[in-house]
Amino acid sequence: MSNTTEALNIKKLIQDNNYDEALSETKKALDVALRELGDNHPDLVQYLDLLAEIHKANGNPRGAKKIYKKALRLWMNAFLPKDNYSYFLADLFPMFFKPQALQPRFKPDKIIALRPELLIHSGSKREAYIHPQDPNLCIKVDRLWRRGYRISPRKRLKRLLMPWLIDFWSNREEARVYRSVALKIGEEFFEHAPRCYGIVMTNLGPGLVVERVSDEDGSFSQPIDVYVKNNPGKLKHALDLLEDLYDFLIKHDLVIYDWANPSNFLVRKNSIRGDKIVVVDWKTEGTADKDLPWRDIFPALARKKMTFEYNCLRENIARLGSTD
Repeated sequence: MSNTTEALNIKKLIQDNNYDEALSETKKALDVALRELGDNHPDLVQYLDLLAEIHKANGNPRGAKKIYKKALRLWMNAFLPKDNYSYFLADLFPMFFKPQALQPRFKPDKIIALRPELLIHSGSKREAYIHPQDPNLCIKVDRLWRRGYRISPRKRLKRLLMPWLIDFWSNREEARVYRSVALKIGEEFFEHAPRCYGIVMTNLGPGLVVERVSDEDGSFSQPIDVYVKNNPGKLKHALDLLEDLYDFLIKHDLVIYDWANPSNFLVRKNSIRGDKIVVVDWKTEGTADKDLPWRDIFPALARKKMTFEYNCLRENIARLGSTD
């Protein structure tokens, strides 16, 4: 999402409490964007956010909430392909139906080329690339957009019958966090999460643009296990930072489950604002990963599970420091 000059001017009107003119200009800008981009383009969200801000300023929180929900759907649906039963039929009956390339729901105004040499991480569901136009940003792309990378019919049926399971589309889950949790918590959220700069179309499919977490000297932050190995004398500091992250999650009733991978937890060093642990992958926040949604039904179980996994990571990091 880009901050156009038009959007910046509207923000200035809001700051000056000129809400009537801001509302008029926002509606005009949104109408133009709808004609140019279509009604599924994620860049429409910047105008919806402005509308919501005006509604809140005018004492209409219910109207603002409704607009935020619409913006959330836009962002989440941007990572889904167009509805097409041929995809499902090709999985069920590959001998009769030829697999087709997935088609995005929105028409991009430009496509960013992600070359193999830009790859910095490859997981089971997503890949992350350095942004070719800004090395301080990365673009996360779901692997499902690749030709030949398909979900089994059994998994598709299971996800259909059990909608509480974690989504196949990791970017969609993380977009949900940025458009709901981050908005609710505000700036404090970004003490422990990378900033998100919107959605772009790439040659590999829709991508989520986020910052590459860096220290105050400009170097990229290290995972907590690497940090402890390189700084064995700072083991207690690292464990204190991990506890600070855990306290933040408990304070805001957040639950993440991906504690087994230390590379998900970066130590961002900053002498002015203080060091913090930054979680780089938020797709598991509040999402069940088992067949029965006991953790959703009983929040205490979710917190208990997270606490157990947090303690496991803490013990593993403590062992790293004690071996040096």
